Amino acid sequence: MKETVTVEKALSSGRRKLKYIPIIAAFSFIIGSFILFYLNFFDAWIIALGFILGPLSGWLIWSYNINKWKIWAFENVRNVHTLQRKAFEQKLIWKKGSMFEKSVFKNYDQIQKLKRLETKFLEKDIFKDDISIPKETLIFYSKSTLMLNLVIAIGFTGIGLYLILNKNWFGLLFVILGICIIADRIKNLKHNGPQITLNEKGIRLKDGKLISWNEIYNDRVFTKSGARSSTDYLAFNNEMISINEMTITFEELENLLHVYRLRFENNN
Repeated sequence: MKETVTVEKALSSGRRKLKYIPIIAAFSFIIGSFILFYLNFFDAWIIALGFILGPLSGWLIWSYNINKWKIWAFENVRNVHTLQRKAFEQKLIWKKGSMFEKSVFKNYDQIQKLKRLETKFLEKDIFKDDISIPKETLIFYSKSTLMLNLVIAIGFTGIGLYLILNKNWFGLLFVILGICIIADRIKNLKHNGPQITLNEKGIRLKDGKLISWNEIYNDRVFTKSGARSSTDYLAFNNEMISINEMTITFEELENLLHVYRLRFENNN
């Protein structure tokens, strides 16, 4: 089969089928149960039923779609290692042997197709050079992003002070959080030098020494999600650097890693 689907396109399809649709289905049952109760069609037990049917429907949709998506994605994407790693990071799929992986519906035809696709993982991912990328890329803190976050932190501090003046000591938490963020952003604003330097020889962080590509392992860009926010990171070896406030996007940095490593391998 001709492999024409990009990793990001496959992941986008996966997020829609394995995250968004199940979540919408789950919340539809829950919200629907509240509406039925509010309209006096049923007693309070309908709400409890909604909280049971909601998650169950989400899981059933995910379980039904997961193998269909995996077969389509791994058949049509060339760089299956990158796809699998990102699908794990985004929690679209689970590792073999996990409880969730064992709960997936599989028919005989799907089992056979998935076994045949395992041979694709014997090949390395292929990346191409990009002549538009310079010999060296310097990545700095984004002054505009830092200033925006600084203004938000000042706002937090102001709210906290207002609450304290009105005898609401919960505002003390806002003040402490705001001051910490303000101090950190001011410190970063003073850094005028590059935070990350990338070229065909390796990676340099701040004022550190250049680390050669042959000494770098497990280099990747990934997103770590929290309860209310997510942070993009550059990771390699034992380093993990947040890039959210830098002059680079997730996709741009990921492409730079591939291109500069490829140039290193071609010249050595």
